[in-house]
Amino acid sequence: MGNASKAIEEAERAGVDLSLIDESLGYSYEERAIHHQRALNMALEFERAGRELRERSQQPAAVSVRFAT
Repeated sequence: MGNASKAIEEAERAGVDLSLIDESLGYSYEERAIHHQRALNMALEFERAGRELRERSQQPAAVSVRFAT
């Protein structure tokens, strides 16, 4: 059994979805670059949203106080 076959078997045992790799290799360089950029943009958007949520959760909540009359 060759090194490539061993690596493939190890990847499958580890749960790597090799069909995604096969699909990606079917794309042209330009298509892969576009897919990569879209994924990067989405990751950056998640990061921004998470940062905003953390900042909001650290701000003190507004407190309303009513005095009895």
